[in-house]
Amino acid sequence: MSHPALNPVPKRPPVGLYGGNILFAAPDRWDEACFSAPALRAIRSARPTCTLGVICHERQLEFWQSIDGINHIISYNDRSSTRSIMRSQADVRCTWESAIIWQKNLGAEYCAASKIKQRLGYPAKELKKYLTDSVIIPAAEGAPDHRVQHYLQLMEKLHVPTQKPELFVPVNLGISQTPGTILLSPESDYGGHYQWSIENWGKVVELVANRLRAKVIIAGHPDAKVRIAEKLAAAYPEITEYILLNPLAPALPILAAHSLVIAADASLSHLSAHVGTTTITLFGPNDPEWRRPLGRQHLIIRRKVECSPCLLPKCYFDLRCQKELSFDQVAAAIMMKYIIPCS
Repeated sequence: MSHPALNPVPKRPPVGLYGGNILFAAPDRWDEACFSAPALRAIRSARPTCTLGVICHERQLEFWQSIDGINHIISYNDRSSTRSIMRSQADVRCTWESAIIWQKNLGAEYCAASKIKQRLGYPAKELKKYLTDSVIIPAAEGAPDHRVQHYLQLMEKLHVPTQKPELFVPVNLGISQTPGTILLSPESDYGGHYQWSIENWGKVVELVANRLRAKVIIAGHPDAKVRIAEKLAAAYPEITEYILLNPLAPALPILAAHSLVIAADASLSHLSAHVGTTTITLFGPNDPEWRRPLGRQHLIIRRKVECSPCLLPKCYFDLRCQKELSFDQVAAAIMMKYIIPCS
């Protein structure tokens, strides 16, 4: 008959978020940064006295600065290395005890090189070498959840509550919206087939400028693959103004100052939603159920065709998801969402 050991080896404690100094390694893409923000806010809500930091590329600096509750932001650029980041942090009196890692990037490399005691994330192949603890979520069947759940489910697994409406409230930049102003963003950094035709955008310009009497700003996207914004503005010089939002993060106040944004499916539409400006997004090959901007006040417009959502970087068919999206459908959405200013 066997007997239990007198001094059994203790079990490893369950995976959780421990420590009072927590570093959040931000995703690189703009849409992913927006989708991850509620998870960061959940940490702050659950741990009001912790020191909460973010490590991100410098192009995102103003984005993360817009979110309350972050104590320290470490930024890097395209020339940075883990060694240079560590040198820049040598005088910072904070020893990070836990890190949340979302993807393989310089932020993840810094967390590992700094030997942060607990480094948490999903067990993706390219991430494993950066993690001390993998967080495993059982695969769900059926249609994919909205991408924000990718971040919130990890928080729930770490016993960080996420069912709080305040996690999704737009940031407040302290900028009042100017009535009667509409910003059009016809370009996408996802690729040319994420864009509606310039001819149809011209009809939108005529609608909002001539019929709604709105001031029209046409914004160029700095990372657009196919540029049409400047050409569109040049076709209507007397009723439009052209601006290039480069870089994007410092342009958040510009997005916040407009009463309505109408945009191609692109990073800009997520940033517009982030600052609380009502946004109409024109979807093509992407899946709005999976990647629509966060916020109930926003609208997505799409023409659901046989091959969509294909999620491909280039259309190998006939671009019917864009060509069959009618102006009348978009116009109806604009009339629904635009509030005519009182005279």
